[in-house]
Amino acid sequence: MAKRAVTRRELVDRWRGIEEEDADVFNVNIAVSDDHSKRRHLCKIKEEWFSDAYNLLIYLPKEQHIWCSSWDLMGPLLETFYNYYKDDRQDSPLKLLWKRISEEMRQCTQCICQHHQTQEMYNLEYELSSIGPLLDVLKTLDEERVTQHLKEINSRIRRGEYDPENDNAEVVSVMFEVLMFPFLLDDQSLVYEFQIFIEAIDNCHELTLSGHQEYPVIFLSFTGGSSL
Repeated sequence: MAKRAVTRRELVDRWRGIEEEDADVFNVNIAVSDDHSKRRHLCKIKEEWFSDAYNLLIYLPKEQHIWCSSWDLMGPLLETFYNYYKDDRQDSPLKLLWKRISEEMRQCTQCICQHHQTQEMYNLEYELSSIGPLLDVLKTLDEERVTQHLKEINSRIRRGEYDPENDNAEVVSVMFEVLMFPFLLDDQSLVYEFQIFIEAIDNCHELTLSGHQEYPVIFLSFTGGSSL
């Protein structure tokens, strides 16, 4: 018999239960044997939850952005990205999920905000000694992702294939992310591509800095186009 597909609501409820059990394991004085048994059980139900969450998110309809529609599932799944560079399979659930959310962040500033705000939450809620390695991996992934996106836009412009109307969302999103989350500029390859990008886009559009009611740092108006 085929396994019944889980729903987002079920996964949210199951994760709440996992968090409660996690707190019990680490906060209650129990015998060593019981402690080991409880930890094994906790690892088992977390692995099952991760598997079910991957299957749900990867196959969401394309019109549903993962970070926009399922941030409460994607947030816990960030924990698994610690193993990203240890995973050699290009078609693994981890790689497929990263590919999809990377594509969605090319077009959607809300996805970008949810992605970075969740990392900030991790940083605030957990000890740096335990969460630091995961945040380092995520930072590297973000730098590589944004750098690659800039390279592709710059290449499109050089080849004369840049379409200001159709490519507007990508330009806005990448500029938004770099300016709203300037830690990305710690990466020199990204800085190099961003400088080329700004000069090239300035030749295609008139760029102006302006206030924004939701994102006060930003930012961008295109002549004859929309403002972010």
